[in-house]
Parts: sequence; C-alpha cells; structure tokens
Amino acid sequence: MSSPQSGPSRRYLLPVLLALALISGTAAGFGFSLFSSGKQADGELTGSGMLGQQRPDFTLPDMQGRERTIAEWDNQVVLVNFWATWCPPCRKEMPTFVEMQEDHEAAGFTIVAVAIDEHQAVQDFMDTYMVNFPVLIGEDTAMEVARRYGNRFGSLPYSVLLDREGRIRYIHAGELTRATLERELKPLL
Repeated sequence: MSSPQSGPSRRYLLPVLLALALISGTAAGFGFSLFSSGKQADGELTGSGMLGQQRPDFTLPDMQGRERTIAEWDNQVVLVNFWATWCPPCRKEMPTFVEMQEDHEAAGFTIVAVAIDEHQAVQDFMDTYMVNFPVLIGEDTAMEVARRYGNRFGSLPYSVLLDREGRIRYIHAGELTRATLERELKPLL
C-alpha cells in the first residue's frame, strides 16, 4: 500500500485529466487542418469532402424530452452547432448566436444547438444566456452525430451551415465569429 504522499492526490486528478483533455482537443483541432485535404482558414474546413452534400439525418431529444429530427427545419437555413457548457469557446460564441437568431429568424434562419452535456447543466446555461433557438441534447449519441457531420476529431465547438435544401455549405471547427457567420450566411438567405 502506498502512502498518501507517494502519488498524486485524488483532488488533483480531475483537473489534470481535464487539462489533458483540453490539450488533446487543441492538438486534435490542429491535426484536423494538417490532415484534411483542403486548407483551413479561421477554422473553416474547405476540404472535408462534405461540402455540397446532403446533410445526414438525425433525431435527438430536446430539453423537454421530445424527439426532434433535423428534417423539422427543412426549407430554412440552419446552423447546426455542436457544443458543451464546459467548453470555453462554446460559451463565448453563444451570445453571438442568440443575437444572430434574433436578427435573421424572419429571413428563415435558425440555429439548432446540439449539446454534448448533461441536461441540468444545459438548462442552467440556457436560462443564464436566454437561448432563443432549439437545443437538442445527447451525450454519446450527439458525438456520433457530430462525427457523421465530419467532426473526425471531436472538436468543440463545431458548426455546420446548411442551405434551404439541406446541403452542407460551410463547416467550422472552433469558435465561430459573427463576421464569419454573417459572411457565410448572407448568400444563403
């Protein structure tokens, strides 16, 4: 049996594991640009092979537990955003998404946020940030959906912009700025 001072304390284990996960996620995001076939600028993934393809279908529960399918938003321009409450860049981009939803909803734009998180954490976040767009939730299932949308490395946040016909028009790994989203959204509205 080892003494309490011979190994790392349990109270330090979670922060160390979290730091390793963040480092891995950062490295994975960097690796994504190195190993994709196209160039990456400002987080956009031009060589993912998915641009112009029909979006994959999926069904996930919303915050009230109702099953929702991505097809519900057909005939709209949709930003599918994969995120988590514990992800700093995810938290940073959410106020911009709330503003963008308000500014462009009348033109047929909606954001569908897919939370890779626990229900209560997401509910608390939504209440704090007054989220005004649909939020779907699903831990492992949501990660599988993100992979089907081209997120090979599990990057968060990860956003996919769909046109009114459900074709993938833009993919972005990392924080999505308002300027970038406005640029990509404008020709689709």
